[in-house]
Amino acid sequence: MMVPDSSFWNFVKPFLKPYKKWLIALAIFPMIWCLVETIAPFLIKIIIDHLASDLSFGTKTQNILLYTVFSYAFLMLALEVATRSCGYVWIKTFPKIRADMQTMVLKHIQARDYNFFYNQLSGDLISKYRNLTTSFENISKNLLYGFYPTTLSFIFSLIFIAFINSFFSIIFFFWFVAMNLVTVFFFRKSIVASQEQAKRQNLLLGYVGDFLANAITMIAYPRDLYAEEGFLKLKEKGISSTEKSEFVTFKADIWRSFFSWILLVSMIAFLSFGWQNKWISVGDFSFIAAICFYMRRSIWMTSSQLSDFFKEIGTAKEALSLLLDVHQQKAVGAQKSTLMQLTNTIDFSQIRFGYNHDRPLFNNLTFQISPGQKLGVSGSSGAGKTSLIHLLLRLHDPDQGTIMINGENYKDLPVENLRNFFSYVPQNAMLFHRSVFDNIAFGKVAASKEEVYEAAKICLCDEFIHSLEHGYDTIVGEGGHKLSGGQRQRIAIARAYLKKAPVFILDEATSALDFELEEKLLDQLLPKLQDHTIILISHRASSLEKMDRVIQFKHGQIIQDSLQDEVI
Repeated sequence: MMVPDSSFWNFVKPFLKPYKKWLIALAIFPMIWCLVETIAPFLIKIIIDHLASDLSFGTKTQNILLYTVFSYAFLMLALEVATRSCGYVWIKTFPKIRADMQTMVLKHIQARDYNFFYNQLSGDLISKYRNLTTSFENISKNLLYGFYPTTLSFIFSLIFIAFINSFFSIIFFFWFVAMNLVTVFFFRKSIVASQEQAKRQNLLLGYVGDFLANAITMIAYPRDLYAEEGFLKLKEKGISSTEKSEFVTFKADIWRSFFSWILLVSMIAFLSFGWQNKWISVGDFSFIAAICFYMRRSIWMTSSQLSDFFKEIGTAKEALSLLLDVHQQKAVGAQKSTLMQLTNTIDFSQIRFGYNHDRPLFNNLTFQISPGQKLGVSGSSGAGKTSLIHLLLRLHDPDQGTIMINGENYKDLPVENLRNFFSYVPQNAMLFHRSVFDNIAFGKVAASKEEVYEAAKICLCDEFIHSLEHGYDTIVGEGGHKLSGGQRQRIAIARAYLKKAPVFILDEATSALDFELEEKLLDQLLPKLQDHTIILISHRASSLEKMDRVIQFKHGQIIQDSLQDEVI
Protein backbone atom coordinates (compact mmCIF):
# COMPACT_ATOMS: atom_id res chain seq x y z
CA MET A 1 0.00 0.00 0.00
CA MET A 2 1.23 3.46 -0.86
CA VAL A 3 2.32 5.65 2.05
CA PRO A 4 1.97 9.34 1.16
CA ASP A 5 4.34 12.03 2.27
CA SER A 6 3.13 14.80 4.55
CA SER A 7 3.31 17.18 1.58
CA PHE A 8 -0.06 17.62 -0.09
CA TRP A 9 1.47 17.61 -3.56
CA ASN A 10 3.40 14.40 -2.96
CA PHE A 11 0.11 12.92 -1.82
CA VAL A 12 -1.68 14.02 -5.00
CA LYS A 13 0.92 13.11 -7.66
CA PRO A 14 0.39 9.31 -7.76
CA PHE A 15 -3.33 9.79 -8.42
CA LEU A 16 -2.70 12.05 -11.42
CA LYS A 17 -0.23 9.80 -13.27
CA PRO A 18 -2.86 7.45 -14.84
CA TYR A 19 -4.64 10.48 -16.35
CA LYS A 20 -1.69 12.30 -17.98
CA LYS A 21 -3.29 12.64 -21.43
CA TRP A 22 -6.54 13.94 -20.01
CA LEU A 23 -4.70 16.45 -17.83
CA ILE A 24 -2.65 17.68 -20.80
CA ALA A 25 -5.93 18.29 -22.60
CA LEU A 26 -7.17 20.24 -19.57
CA ALA A 27 -4.07 22.43 -19.90
CA ILE A 28 -4.56 23.02 -23.65
CA PHE A 29 -8.25 23.94 -23.81
CA PRO A 30 -7.92 27.04 -21.55
CA MET A 31 -5.20 28.31 -23.92
CA ILE A 32 -7.76 28.28 -26.73
CA TRP A 33 -10.51 30.11 -24.90
CA CYS A 34 -8.12 32.65 -23.34
CA LEU A 35 -6.64 33.44 -26.75
CA VAL A 36 -10.13 33.85 -28.18
CA GLU A 37 -11.16 36.18 -25.34
CA THR A 38 -8.17 38.39 -26.18
CA ILE A 39 -8.50 38.32 -29.97
CA ALA A 40 -12.22 39.16 -29.87
CA PRO A 41 -11.77 42.72 -28.50
CA PHE A 42 -8.82 43.17 -30.90
CA LEU A 43 -11.22 42.52 -33.79
CA ILE A 44 -13.49 45.21 -32.36
CA LYS A 45 -10.48 47.56 -32.38
CA ILE A 46 -9.92 46.79 -36.08
CA ILE A 47 -13.55 47.59 -36.87
CA ILE A 48 -13.47 50.87 -34.94
CA ASP A 49 -10.24 51.98 -36.64
CA HIS A 50 -11.62 51.31 -40.11
CA LEU A 51 -14.89 53.00 -39.33
CA ALA A 52 -12.99 56.03 -38.06
CA SER A 53 -10.75 56.16 -41.15
CA ASP A 54 -13.52 55.53 -43.71
CA LEU A 55 -16.51 57.60 -42.80
CA SER A 56 -18.04 56.93 -46.24
CA PHE A 57 -18.29 53.22 -45.37
CA GLY A 58 -16.67 52.14 -48.65
CA THR A 59 -16.31 48.68 -50.18
CA LYS A 60 -12.98 48.02 -48.47
CA THR A 61 -14.46 48.71 -45.05
CA GLN A 62 -17.49 46.55 -45.85
CA ASN A 63 -15.24 43.63 -46.80
CA ILE A 64 -13.17 44.07 -43.63
CA LEU A 65 -16.34 44.15 -41.56
CA LEU A 66 -17.59 40.97 -43.30
CA TYR A 67 -14.32 39.12 -42.67
CA THR A 68 -14.28 40.37 -39.10
CA VAL A 69 -17.82 39.10 -38.47
CA PHE A 70 -16.96 35.67 -39.85
CA SER A 71 -13.75 35.61 -37.82
CA TYR A 72 -15.64 36.63 -34.70
CA ALA A 73 -18.25 33.90 -35.29
CA PHE A 74 -15.50 31.31 -35.74
CA LEU A 75 -13.72 32.49 -32.58
CA MET A 76 -16.91 32.29 -30.51
CA LEU A 77 -17.52 28.77 -31.82
CA ALA A 78 -13.95 27.81 -30.88
CA LEU A 79 -14.49 29.36 -27.45
CA GLU A 80 -17.63 27.30 -26.85
CA VAL A 81 -16.03 24.08 -28.11
CA ALA A 82 -12.94 24.60 -25.93
CA THR A 83 -15.05 25.42 -22.87
CA ARG A 84 -17.37 22.45 -23.30
CA SER A 85 -14.44 20.13 -24.06
CA CYS A 86 -12.73 21.24 -20.88
CA GLY A 87 -15.90 20.45 -18.92
CA TYR A 88 -16.14 17.03 -20.58
CA VAL A 89 -12.53 16.14 -19.74
CA TRP A 90 -13.09 17.26 -16.14
CA ILE A 91 -16.11 14.96 -15.87
CA LYS A 92 -14.12 12.02 -17.28
CA THR A 93 -11.18 12.44 -14.92
CA PHE A 94 -11.80 14.12 -11.59
CA PRO A 95 -14.61 11.91 -10.25
CA LYS A 96 -12.29 8.92 -10.85
CA ILE A 97 -9.32 10.65 -9.23
CA ARG A 98 -11.46 11.57 -6.22
CA ALA A 99 -12.74 7.99 -5.96
CA ASP A 100 -9.15 6.67 -6.14
CA MET A 101 -8.19 9.04 -3.32
CA GLN A 102 -11.14 7.99 -1.19
CA THR A 103 -10.25 4.32 -1.67
CA MET A 104 -6.61 4.86 -0.76
CA VAL A 105 -7.43 6.97 2.30
CA LEU A 106 -9.95 4.37 3.51
CA LYS A 107 -7.32 1.62 3.11
CA HIS A 108 -4.87 3.69 5.10
CA ILE A 109 -7.38 4.42 7.86
CA GLN A 110 -8.28 0.73 8.08
CA ALA A 111 -4.60 -0.09 8.69
CA ARG A 112 -4.30 2.27 11.65
CA ASP A 113 -3.70 0.82 15.06
CA TYR A 114 -6.32 0.57 17.79
CA ASN A 115 -5.01 3.56 19.74
CA PHE A 116 -5.59 5.79 16.74
CA PHE A 117 -9.34 5.14 16.80
CA TYR A 118 -9.47 4.91 20.57
CA ASN A 119 -8.18 8.49 20.93
CA GLN A 120 -10.15 10.11 18.10
CA LEU A 121 -13.69 11.37 17.68
CA SER A 122 -15.39 9.67 14.75
CA GLY A 123 -16.90 12.96 13.56
CA ASP A 124 -13.41 14.49 13.43
CA LEU A 125 -12.10 11.57 11.35
CA ILE A 126 -15.05 11.68 8.96
CA SER A 127 -14.61 15.42 8.47
CA LYS A 128 -10.90 14.98 7.69
CA TYR A 129 -11.69 12.14 5.29
CA ARG A 130 -14.13 14.36 3.44
CA ASN A 131 -11.87 17.43 3.48
CA LEU A 132 -8.92 15.56 2.02
CA THR A 133 -10.73 14.72 -1.21
CA THR A 134 -12.99 17.77 -1.56
CA SER A 135 -10.06 20.13 -0.94
CA PHE A 136 -8.16 18.54 -3.82
CA GLU A 137 -11.12 19.06 -6.13
CA ASN A 138 -11.60 22.67 -5.01
CA ILE A 139 -7.89 23.39 -5.44
CA SER A 140 -8.00 21.93 -8.95
CA LYS A 141 -11.03 24.03 -9.89
CA ASN A 142 -9.35 27.18 -8.59
CA LEU A 143 -6.33 26.42 -10.77
CA LEU A 144 -8.18 25.30 -13.90
CA TYR A 145 -10.92 27.94 -13.93
CA GLY A 146 -9.12 30.68 -11.99
CA PHE A 147 -5.42 31.40 -11.80
CA TYR A 148 -4.29 29.41 -14.88
CA PRO A 149 -6.66 30.90 -17.51
CA THR A 150 -6.32 34.39 -16.01
CA THR A 151 -2.54 34.15 -16.31
CA LEU A 152 -2.89 32.98 -19.91
CA SER A 153 -5.27 35.84 -20.67
CA PHE A 154 -2.79 38.28 -19.14
CA ILE A 155 0.07 36.92 -21.29
CA PHE A 156 -1.98 37.16 -24.51
CA SER A 157 -3.26 40.61 -23.55
CA LEU A 158 0.26 41.77 -22.74
CA ILE A 159 1.43 40.69 -26.20
CA PHE A 160 -1.37 42.60 -27.95
CA ILE A 161 -0.89 45.71 -25.80
CA ALA A 162 2.88 45.63 -26.43
CA PHE A 163 2.09 45.48 -30.14
CA ILE A 164 0.09 48.70 -29.74
CA ASN A 165 2.25 50.52 -27.17
CA SER A 166 5.21 49.08 -25.25
CA PHE A 167 5.09 51.75 -22.53
CA PHE A 168 1.61 50.81 -21.38
CA SER A 169 2.48 47.08 -21.58
CA ILE A 170 5.19 47.75 -18.94
CA ILE A 171 2.63 49.40 -16.64
CA PHE A 172 0.23 46.53 -17.28
CA PHE A 173 2.94 43.95 -16.50
CA PHE A 174 4.01 45.47 -13.19
CA TRP A 175 0.41 45.93 -12.13
CA PHE A 176 -0.33 42.22 -12.71
CA VAL A 177 2.80 41.18 -10.79
CA ALA A 178 1.93 43.50 -7.89
CA MET A 179 -1.62 42.18 -7.63
CA ASN A 180 -0.43 38.57 -7.38
CA LEU A 181 2.55 39.33 -5.14
CA VAL A 182 0.10 40.65 -2.58
CA THR A 183 -1.71 37.30 -2.58
CA VAL A 184 1.53 35.32 -2.47
CA PHE A 185 2.83 37.49 0.37
CA PHE A 186 -0.18 36.57 2.49
CA PHE A 187 -0.45 32.95 1.37
CA ARG A 188 1.64 31.39 4.17
CA LYS A 189 -0.41 33.15 6.81
CA SER A 190 -3.55 32.05 4.98
CA ILE A 191 -2.49 28.37 4.97
CA VAL A 192 -1.60 28.40 8.68
CA ALA A 193 -4.83 30.18 9.58
CA SER A 194 -6.89 27.78 7.43
CA GLN A 195 -5.23 24.75 9.02
CA GLU A 196 -6.18 26.03 12.45
CA GLN A 197 -9.70 26.86 11.29
CA ALA A 198 -10.17 23.38 9.78
CA LYS A 199 -8.82 21.75 12.94
CA ARG A 200 -11.27 23.65 15.15
CA GLN A 201 -14.17 22.92 12.82
CA ASN A 202 -13.32 19.20 12.72
CA LEU A 203 -13.16 19.05 16.51
CA LEU A 204 -16.50 20.83 16.79
CA LEU A 205 -18.12 18.37 14.37
CA GLY A 206 -16.55 15.50 16.28
CA TYR A 207 -17.89 16.89 19.56
CA VAL A 208 -21.42 17.19 18.16
CA GLY A 209 -21.14 13.74 16.54
CA ASP A 210 -20.20 12.28 19.92
CA PHE A 211 -23.49 13.58 21.35
CA LEU A 212 -25.47 12.22 18.41
CA ALA A 213 -23.83 8.80 18.75
CA ASN A 214 -25.02 8.74 22.38
CA ALA A 215 -28.62 9.71 21.72
CA ILE A 216 -29.97 7.60 24.60
CA THR A 217 -27.71 9.39 27.07
CA MET A 218 -28.84 12.76 25.68
CA ILE A 219 -32.46 11.78 26.23
CA ALA A 220 -31.84 10.33 29.68
CA TYR A 221 -29.95 13.43 30.86
CA PRO A 222 -31.75 16.35 29.17
CA ARG A 223 -29.84 19.61 29.08
CA ASP A 224 -28.98 22.43 26.71
CA LEU A 225 -26.06 20.88 24.87
CA TYR A 226 -25.31 24.17 23.13
CA ALA A 227 -24.63 25.64 26.57
CA GLU A 228 -22.13 22.92 27.56
CA GLU A 229 -18.71 24.28 28.45
CA GLY A 230 -16.91 22.02 25.95
CA PHE A 231 -19.17 23.09 23.09
CA LEU A 232 -18.87 26.76 23.97
CA LYS A 233 -15.05 26.59 24.11
CA LEU A 234 -14.83 24.86 20.73
CA LYS A 235 -17.31 27.34 19.26
CA GLU A 236 -15.34 30.33 20.54
CA LYS A 237 -12.05 28.88 19.26
CA GLY A 238 -13.75 28.23 15.93
CA ILE A 239 -14.91 31.85 15.74
CA SER A 240 -11.43 33.09 16.62
CA SER A 241 -9.68 30.89 14.03
CA THR A 242 -12.21 31.88 11.35
CA GLU A 243 -11.71 35.56 12.12
CA LYS A 244 -7.93 35.14 11.80
CA SER A 245 -8.31 33.32 8.49
CA GLU A 246 -10.72 35.89 7.06
CA PHE A 247 -8.66 38.82 8.34
CA VAL A 248 -5.70 37.60 6.29
CA THR A 249 -7.88 37.81 3.19
CA PHE A 250 -9.23 41.19 4.29
CA LYS A 251 -5.73 42.72 4.51
CA ALA A 252 -4.78 41.22 1.15
CA ASP A 253 -7.93 42.74 -0.39
CA ILE A 254 -6.94 46.19 0.84
CA TRP A 255 -3.60 45.99 -0.96
CA ARG A 256 -5.21 44.53 -4.08
CA SER A 257 -7.68 47.42 -4.11
CA PHE A 258 -4.80 49.89 -3.92
CA PHE A 259 -2.96 48.40 -6.90
CA SER A 260 -6.20 48.05 -8.84
CA TRP A 261 -6.86 51.76 -8.30
CA ILE A 262 -3.36 52.53 -9.58
CA LEU A 263 -4.04 50.61 -12.80
CA LEU A 264 -7.31 52.37 -13.52
CA VAL A 265 -5.88 55.82 -12.82
CA SER A 266 -2.76 55.06 -14.91
CA MET A 267 -4.87 53.69 -17.74
CA ILE A 268 -7.17 56.73 -17.94
CA ALA A 269 -4.22 59.13 -17.70
CA PHE A 270 -2.23 57.30 -20.37
CA LEU A 271 -5.15 56.86 -22.77
CA SER A 272 -6.10 60.52 -22.46
CA PHE A 273 -2.51 61.67 -22.94
CA GLY A 274 -1.90 59.19 -25.78
CA TRP A 275 -5.05 60.28 -27.63
CA GLN A 276 -4.09 63.93 -27.35
CA ASN A 277 -0.60 63.24 -28.71
CA LYS A 278 -1.91 60.84 -31.40
CA TRP A 279 0.07 57.89 -29.99
CA ILE A 280 -2.97 55.66 -30.15
CA SER A 281 -6.02 55.33 -32.35
CA VAL A 282 -9.66 55.21 -31.34
CA GLY A 283 -9.56 51.44 -31.72
CA ASP A 284 -6.45 51.24 -29.55
CA PHE A 285 -8.22 53.35 -26.94
CA SER A 286 -11.22 50.98 -26.95
CA PHE A 287 -9.10 47.81 -26.94
CA ILE A 288 -6.82 48.85 -24.09
CA ALA A 289 -9.72 50.16 -21.99
CA ALA A 290 -11.74 46.97 -22.55
CA ILE A 291 -8.74 44.71 -21.79
CA CYS A 292 -7.85 46.62 -18.62
CA PHE A 293 -11.39 46.50 -17.23
CA TYR A 294 -11.68 42.83 -18.18
CA MET A 295 -8.31 41.90 -16.67
CA ARG A 296 -8.98 43.98 -13.54
CA ARG A 297 -12.19 42.03 -12.92
CA SER A 298 -10.57 38.68 -13.79
CA ILE A 299 -7.48 39.25 -11.68
CA TRP A 300 -9.54 40.47 -8.74
CA MET A 301 -11.65 37.31 -8.94
CA THR A 302 -8.53 35.20 -9.40
CA SER A 303 -6.88 36.81 -6.39
CA SER A 304 -9.91 35.84 -4.34
CA GLN A 305 -9.72 32.35 -5.83
CA LEU A 306 -6.04 32.21 -4.91
CA SER A 307 -6.99 33.06 -1.35
CA ASP A 308 -9.48 30.18 -1.43
CA PHE A 309 -6.77 28.07 -3.07
CA PHE A 310 -4.40 28.64 -0.14
CA LYS A 311 -7.22 28.08 2.36
CA GLU A 312 -8.00 24.73 0.75
CA ILE A 313 -4.32 23.77 0.96
CA GLY A 314 -4.44 24.58 4.68
CA THR A 315 -7.58 22.47 5.08
CA ALA A 316 -6.00 19.60 3.15
CA LYS A 317 -2.78 19.76 5.18
CA GLU A 318 -4.78 19.50 8.39
CA ALA A 319 -6.68 16.52 6.96
CA LEU A 320 -3.39 14.86 5.98
CA SER A 321 -2.89 14.01 9.64
CA LEU A 322 -4.99 10.95 8.77
CA LEU A 323 -2.07 9.62 6.76
CA LEU A 324 1.03 10.62 8.69
CA ASP A 325 1.50 7.63 11.02
CA VAL A 326 2.98 4.71 9.08
CA HIS A 327 3.33 2.35 12.07
CA GLN A 328 0.67 -0.07 10.90
CA GLN A 329 1.40 0.43 7.21
CA LYS A 330 4.71 -1.38 7.54
CA ALA A 331 2.99 -4.28 9.20
CA VAL A 332 0.20 -4.64 6.65
CA GLY A 333 2.33 -4.50 3.52
CA ALA A 334 0.98 -5.66 0.19
CA GLN A 335 0.64 -9.31 1.14
CA LYS A 336 -2.76 -10.87 0.58
CA SER A 337 -4.51 -11.84 3.79
CA THR A 338 -5.38 -15.52 4.22
CA LEU A 339 -7.21 -17.50 6.86
CA MET A 340 -4.31 -19.12 8.73
CA GLN A 341 -4.45 -22.45 10.57
CA LEU A 342 -3.36 -22.90 14.17
CA THR A 343 -1.05 -25.90 14.13
CA ASN A 344 1.04 -25.06 17.17
CA THR A 345 0.60 -23.38 20.55
CA ILE A 346 -0.02 -19.73 21.30
CA ASP A 347 2.80 -18.78 23.67
CA PHE A 348 2.78 -15.73 25.95
CA SER A 349 6.37 -15.41 27.17
CA GLN A 350 7.48 -12.95 29.90
CA ILE A 351 4.93 -10.34 28.84
CA ARG A 352 5.17 -6.91 30.42
CA PHE A 353 2.43 -4.45 29.53
CA GLY A 354 0.50 -1.60 31.10
CA TYR A 355 -1.39 1.54 30.21
CA ASN A 356 0.65 3.25 32.91
CA HIS A 357 4.29 2.30 32.31
CA ASP A 358 5.18 2.95 35.94
CA ARG A 359 2.59 0.41 37.09
CA PRO A 360 2.34 -2.40 34.49
CA LEU A 361 -0.77 -4.57 34.42
CA PHE A 362 1.13 -7.66 33.27
CA ASN A 363 4.60 -8.33 34.63
CA ASN A 364 6.38 -11.45 33.39
CA LEU A 365 3.11 -13.09 32.23
CA THR A 366 3.86 -16.54 30.77
CA PHE A 367 1.46 -19.31 29.67
CA GLN A 368 0.44 -21.36 26.62
CA ILE A 369 -2.78 -22.15 24.75
CA SER A 370 -2.83 -25.45 22.86
CA PRO A 371 -4.51 -25.86 19.45
CA GLY A 372 -8.15 -26.91 19.81
CA GLN A 373 -8.21 -26.08 23.53
CA LYS A 374 -11.34 -24.58 25.08
CA LEU A 375 -9.96 -21.95 27.49
CA GLY A 376 -12.09 -20.08 30.01
CA VAL A 377 -10.77 -16.81 31.47
CA SER A 378 -12.19 -15.34 34.67
CA GLY A 379 -11.38 -12.57 37.10
CA SER A 380 -12.80 -9.38 38.50
CA SER A 381 -13.11 -6.17 36.50
CA GLY A 382 -9.72 -4.66 35.74
CA ALA A 383 -7.88 -7.96 36.31
CA GLY A 384 -6.52 -7.95 32.74
CA LYS A 385 -8.89 -10.28 30.85
CA THR A 386 -9.75 -7.94 27.98
CA SER A 387 -6.22 -6.51 27.91
CA LEU A 388 -4.96 -10.04 27.30
CA ILE A 389 -7.23 -10.33 24.27
CA HIS A 390 -6.21 -6.91 22.98
CA LEU A 391 -2.57 -7.98 23.10
CA LEU A 392 -3.40 -11.19 21.26
CA LEU A 393 -5.24 -9.23 18.54
CA ARG A 394 -2.33 -6.79 18.52
CA LEU A 395 -4.54 -3.83 19.31
CA HIS A 396 -1.68 -3.05 21.67
CA ASP A 397 1.91 -4.28 21.68
CA PRO A 398 3.61 -5.59 24.84
CA ASP A 399 6.34 -3.41 26.34
CA GLN A 400 8.48 -6.50 26.82
CA GLY A 401 8.25 -10.21 26.01
CA THR A 402 6.97 -12.08 22.99
CA ILE A 403 3.78 -13.70 21.75
CA MET A 404 4.39 -16.68 19.50
CA ILE A 405 1.81 -18.21 17.15
CA ASN A 406 2.70 -21.43 15.36
CA GLY A 407 6.26 -20.96 16.58
CA GLU A 408 6.56 -17.51 14.95
CA ASN A 409 6.71 -14.10 16.60
CA TYR A 410 3.34 -12.56 15.85
CA LYS A 411 4.96 -9.19 15.15
CA ASP A 412 6.51 -10.74 12.06
CA LEU A 413 3.09 -11.56 10.64
CA PRO A 414 1.19 -9.03 8.48
CA VAL A 415 -1.49 -7.56 10.72
CA GLU A 416 -4.36 -8.62 8.44
CA ASN A 417 -3.10 -12.20 8.36
CA LEU A 418 -2.61 -12.19 12.13
CA ARG A 419 -6.18 -11.06 12.77
CA ASN A 420 -7.52 -13.66 10.40
CA PHE A 421 -6.47 -16.20 13.02
CA PHE A 422 -9.30 -14.91 15.19
CA SER A 423 -13.08 -14.63 15.27
CA TYR A 424 -13.61 -12.00 17.94
CA VAL A 425 -16.79 -10.91 19.72
CA PRO A 426 -16.44 -8.10 22.31
CA GLN A 427 -18.88 -7.50 25.14
CA ASN A 428 -20.17 -4.27 23.62
CA ALA A 429 -21.18 -5.64 20.24
CA MET A 430 -21.45 -2.78 17.73
CA LEU A 431 -23.33 -3.28 14.46
CA PHE A 432 -23.25 -1.37 11.19
CA HIS A 433 -26.12 0.80 10.06
CA ARG A 434 -27.17 -1.92 7.63
CA SER A 435 -29.57 -4.83 7.47
CA VAL A 436 -29.43 -7.80 9.83
CA PHE A 437 -28.35 -9.97 6.90
CA ASP A 438 -25.49 -7.62 5.95
CA ASN A 439 -24.25 -7.47 9.53
CA ILE A 440 -23.98 -11.24 9.78
CA ALA A 441 -22.60 -11.61 6.24
CA PHE A 442 -19.81 -9.15 7.10
CA GLY A 443 -18.02 -12.04 8.80
CA LYS A 444 -17.12 -13.65 5.49
CA VAL A 445 -16.42 -12.14 2.08
CA ALA A 446 -19.03 -13.24 -0.50
CA ALA A 447 -20.96 -15.30 2.05
CA SER A 448 -23.93 -17.14 0.55
CA LYS A 449 -27.48 -16.78 1.85
CA GLU A 450 -27.40 -20.37 3.10
CA GLU A 451 -24.23 -19.69 5.13
CA VAL A 452 -25.74 -16.57 6.69
CA TYR A 453 -28.98 -18.35 7.56
CA GLU A 454 -27.07 -21.29 9.05
CA ALA A 455 -24.95 -18.96 11.23
CA ALA A 456 -28.08 -17.12 12.37
CA LYS A 457 -29.81 -20.39 13.28
CA ILE A 458 -26.84 -21.81 15.22
CA CYS A 459 -26.43 -18.56 17.18
CA LEU A 460 -30.17 -18.28 17.95
CA CYS A 461 -30.66 -15.14 15.88
CA ASP A 462 -33.33 -16.84 13.80
CA GLU A 463 -35.62 -16.80 16.84
CA PHE A 464 -36.05 -13.02 16.84
CA ILE A 465 -35.19 -12.05 13.24
CA HIS A 466 -38.50 -13.29 11.85
CA SER A 467 -40.36 -11.10 14.34
CA LEU A 468 -38.62 -7.96 13.02
CA GLU A 469 -40.52 -5.71 10.64
CA HIS A 470 -38.56 -6.72 7.53
CA GLY A 471 -36.90 -9.88 8.80
CA TYR A 472 -33.32 -10.23 7.60
CA ASP A 473 -33.69 -6.97 5.62
CA THR A 474 -34.41 -4.91 8.75
CA ILE A 475 -32.00 -1.98 9.17
CA VAL A 476 -30.62 -2.20 12.71
CA GLY A 477 -29.67 1.48 13.12
CA GLU A 478 -26.28 2.99 13.86
CA GLY A 479 -24.47 0.73 16.30
CA GLY A 480 -27.51 -1.58 16.22
CA HIS A 481 -29.53 0.63 18.58
CA LYS A 482 -32.85 -0.69 17.22
CA LEU A 483 -32.08 -4.08 18.75
CA SER A 484 -31.70 -5.18 22.35
CA GLY A 485 -28.27 -5.86 23.83
CA GLY A 486 -28.83 -9.61 23.68
CA GLN A 487 -29.96 -9.47 20.06
CA ARG A 488 -26.89 -7.42 19.11
CA GLN A 489 -24.63 -9.95 20.86
CA ARG A 490 -26.19 -12.90 19.05
CA ILE A 491 -25.79 -11.20 15.66
CA ALA A 492 -22.15 -10.42 16.52
CA ILE A 493 -21.56 -14.06 17.50
CA ALA A 494 -23.19 -15.24 14.26
CA ARG A 495 -20.90 -12.88 12.33
CA ALA A 496 -17.86 -14.34 14.13
CA TYR A 497 -19.08 -17.89 13.57
CA LEU A 498 -19.43 -17.23 9.85
CA LYS A 499 -15.76 -16.26 9.71
CA LYS A 500 -14.83 -19.63 11.26
CA ALA A 501 -11.32 -18.57 12.14
CA PRO A 502 -9.05 -21.05 13.97
CA VAL A 503 -9.35 -19.16 17.27
CA PHE A 504 -12.80 -18.12 18.51
CA ILE A 505 -12.78 -15.38 21.18
CA LEU A 506 -15.87 -14.47 23.22
CA ASP A 507 -15.13 -11.53 25.53
CA GLU A 508 -18.19 -11.42 27.82
CA ALA A 509 -20.05 -11.85 24.53
CA THR A 510 -23.10 -13.48 26.18
CA SER A 511 -23.36 -11.15 29.18
CA ALA A 512 -26.62 -9.62 27.89
CA LEU A 513 -28.31 -13.03 27.64
CA ASP A 514 -30.13 -14.72 30.48
CA PHE A 515 -28.65 -17.95 31.90
CA GLU A 516 -31.03 -20.24 30.02
CA LEU A 517 -30.49 -18.55 26.64
CA GLU A 518 -26.72 -18.41 27.17
CA GLU A 519 -26.55 -22.12 27.96
CA LYS A 520 -28.68 -22.97 24.92
CA LEU A 521 -26.46 -20.84 22.68
CA LEU A 522 -23.22 -22.38 23.94
CA ASP A 523 -24.65 -25.89 23.67
CA GLN A 524 -25.39 -25.26 19.99
CA LEU A 525 -22.22 -23.35 19.23
CA LEU A 526 -19.48 -25.41 20.94
CA PRO A 527 -20.07 -28.69 19.05
CA LYS A 528 -19.82 -26.76 15.78
CA LEU A 529 -16.44 -25.38 16.93
CA GLN A 530 -15.08 -28.66 18.21
CA ASP A 531 -11.89 -28.39 16.12
CA HIS A 532 -11.38 -24.70 16.89
CA THR A 533 -9.50 -23.09 19.76
CA ILE A 534 -11.91 -21.13 21.99
CA ILE A 535 -11.11 -18.40 24.47
CA LEU A 536 -14.17 -17.57 26.58
CA ILE A 537 -14.10 -14.66 29.03
CA SER A 538 -16.96 -14.85 31.48
CA HIS A 539 -18.00 -14.27 35.09
CA ARG A 540 -20.51 -17.11 34.97
CA ALA A 541 -19.47 -20.50 36.35
CA SER A 542 -22.12 -22.19 34.19
CA SER A 543 -20.29 -21.01 31.06
CA LEU A 544 -16.76 -21.63 32.34
CA GLU A 545 -17.51 -25.24 33.30
CA LYS A 546 -18.06 -26.02 29.61
CA MET A 547 -14.37 -25.27 28.98
CA ASP A 548 -11.41 -27.70 29.08
CA ARG A 549 -9.33 -25.30 31.14
CA VAL A 550 -9.93 -22.14 33.16
CA ILE A 551 -7.40 -19.51 34.20
CA GLN A 552 -8.22 -16.84 36.75
CA PHE A 553 -6.62 -13.40 36.73
CA LYS A 554 -6.10 -11.00 39.60
CA HIS A 555 -4.27 -7.70 39.15
CA GLY A 556 -2.74 -8.99 35.92
CA GLN A 557 -1.42 -12.22 37.43
CA ILE A 558 -2.70 -15.76 36.88
CA ILE A 559 -3.69 -16.95 40.35
CA GLN A 560 -5.32 -20.21 39.26
CA ASP A 561 -4.94 -22.48 36.23
CA SER A 562 -7.35 -25.44 36.30
CA LEU A 563 -7.98 -28.31 33.90
CA GLN A 564 -11.46 -29.67 33.16
CA ASP A 565 -11.79 -31.96 36.17
CA GLU A 566 -10.88 -29.04 38.47
CA VAL A 567 -12.95 -26.36 36.76
CA ILE A 568 -16.14 -26.67 38.80
